[in-house]
Parts: sequence; C-alpha cells; structure tokens
Amino acid sequence: MNIVEAAGKAAGTVGKGRHGRRRAATRAALVQAAQQLIAEGRTDVPISTITELADVGFGSFYNHFKTKEQLFSVAFAEAMEGFSLTLGRLIKGVDDPARAVAIGFRVIGRVAEVAPGFASLVTRSGPASLLFDGALRQTSVHLIGRGIRSGRFSLPSAEVAYAAIGGSLLGVVSWLLSEPGESTEDVVDALAAGVLRMLGLPDDESELIAREELPECVPDESLAALATFVKAS
Repeated sequence: MNIVEAAGKAAGTVGKGRHGRRRAATRAALVQAAQQLIAEGRTDVPISTITELADVGFGSFYNHFKTKEQLFSVAFAEAMEGFSLTLGRLIKGVDDPARAVAIGFRVIGRVAEVAPGFASLVTRSGPASLLFDGALRQTSVHLIGRGIRSGRFSLPSAEVAYAAIGGSLLGVVSWLLSEPGESTEDVVDALAAGVLRMLGLPDDESELIAREELPECVPDESLAALATFVKAS
C-alpha cells in the first residue's frame, strides 16, 4: 500500500477541552514536521527525528499515530486538502471553466519547482494519486463537468478528462524533477495550452489563456512547509 492509498485509511481523533487542545497542538506539530520532511524528500528518517523536529516528546508520537507510515499518510492527505483549498481560493470568481482549469494546472505544475520533495512523492505514487478521492479530485471533476455542460469543452466525460489531464501533469512534473535545468514555467504553461486544446478550445485561445498572468498563491497554513508562494514571474 503506498502513501496515497494509506492516506484514505489513516485517521486521528482529538478530544475536547484543555487536554484536547494540547493533544491537537501535539498532533499538528507532528503533521507539520512530517510535511516539512515530505517537502525535503526525507521520509526514511526515524521517528526520533520527527519528534525532535516537532519539538514534542518521543512517547507523544504513539498517542496519535501507530506508525511512521500512518503519520506520513495523514500529512500527505492534509497537504493535498490544503492545496485544494488554496486552488479553490484562486479560481473563486473565475466564471470561465477554461481559465479556471488553466490556473489550477499551472499552479500545480509549479510545485515541481517550489517543493520538489512533495512533487516527487506524488509522482512516485502515480495513478493512485489521481484516484485519491479528496477535494482536489472532486473539485476538478466538477469544474470540467461544468465546462462540458456549458459547451466550453467538447470531451464527453469529466472523469476521463480529469484522468487525462492529471496523467499529463504527473508525467511532466516527473520529467521536470529529472531535468532541473529546464524552465518549469515554460514547460508547464506550454502543456497547459495543450490541455486546453485537448478539451476542445481553438489553438489561439488556448495559447492566450495559458500565458495569462497567474494570481498570487498564498498557500493554506498546512502547506507552509511545502512552499511560501507560487506565482508566475
């Protein structure tokens, strides 16, 4: 079972009151430490390294997680959900589904540059990351479906389009990680134009939308360890 599949099964419980708040603070510190290690590509560290980074007692770890793998699964899932919230804010008020898809695609693609450790973990998970049924997938399928229903997109299935777009993104991010000298923005934006053409937009409009200035991305708090900003230069 890889980390994405395990993320759907991992769960934590937090009580109420002062004790519950302390437990919540400890759990949050552990998750944030795990997210930082994911961003750095250091998921093979011992539990003692995680607790030291979180500044909590070693025994506290087992009050919240059974294994290191469970912690990393939860950290990954919460980071994915946090990223989804960030993208949701970016496309809020964007009426055109094509522009919304382009913004999301281009911002996600830039993660290869700002958080290569996290991006590498996602790409290694491969198709499982596309099947992870979180807010990112649900929002994307809904958005593509809206574009199909409005006649903006010509593909017949939102699920198939999501799989095709997500597969393209995973592939190019994986390639960018192996070619650090390449311009992430140029490669991702060129592929974004290709994705819009695949969805049914004409060539000239696809190129224009894929080159528009991106809104500033202020990550959700749970993504603080992954990137401080994602913005087109």
